Amino acid sequence: AALAGESTAVPTAAIAEPTAAPAPAAFAVGDVIDLGDLTLVVLGWSIPPGGDFNQPEAGKQFVAVDLLLVNTGTSADSVSSLLQMELKDSSNQVYTVDLMAAGAAGADSPEGEIGPGERLRGTVAFQTPVEATGLQFVFDASLFGGNRVFVDLGAAPVAVEPPAELAGEAAAETFAVGDVIEIGDLALTVHGVSSPPGDDFTQPDAGRRFVVVDVSVENRTADTQTISSLLQMELKDATGQTYGPDLMAQVAAGGSSPDGEMAPGETRRGPVGFQVPADATGKA
Repeated sequence: AALAGESTAVPTAAIAEPTAAPAPAAFAVGDVIDLGDLTLVVLGWSIPPGGDFNQPEAGKQFVAVDLLLVNTGTSADSVSSLLQMELKDSSNQVYTVDLMAAGAAGADSPEGEIGPGERLRGTVAFQTPVEATGLQFVFDASLFGGNRVFVDLGAAPVAVEPPAELAGEAAAETFAVGDVIEIGDLALTVHGVSSPPGDDFTQPDAGRRFVVVDVSVENRTADTQTISSLLQMELKDATGQTYGPDLMAQVAAGGSSPDGEMAPGETRRGPVGFQVPADATGKA
């Protein structure tokens, strides 16, 4: 016990200094990252300039991150750029997915269902201040049994080739043009594929081409069914990159897509147009 008049202060040397929590471990572009039931590879990033009607705000820039994902689990899961992906800089400022930047990136983001063994590639885009440094791509893998992961993008844009194959990847079942494909109580047939050149008012972007798929869907149920090319159809190339329906390509196709309600026993047929890089191969 302290006597009257004596100090009870603890000596300075005995006071423990607070320690800063360690920064989360970060990966690099090109690393193959195991996230439980998902494998992630950041293939690189770029600064797309945008176009006449699609420019970043004053003092800002678009940043597009090229991703490759493989579902290594035994059941289908869903990927959402809006819910699972963001960018951070050296000041810990967070940037979420930006629609204007996505348009400038010229490639679809990796969205939606990804089946067991399926490879999915896409580009997710953001808008950051031009002076932002130390950019990190952040992916929330909690839906796949993993944690938040951080990938250092480096000081300058970079690109690496996608791995030819990743552990857990499986070839998807494929069909040929003309096959009748049973999907539950619906029957899908691809009758043909073409690449229309467009005209004076309808042209693909530089370095790209139109691909039009002639599709029919038969309703074999006793109930009315609804078909939506925007929600149910996409094109995929050999790298796993997906492409959604494209309005200009649809105009070049010269016909209406097979969207809408189908009565029991009804069949709807029409072209669905896409726009892909001129050198894209392995479309499905």
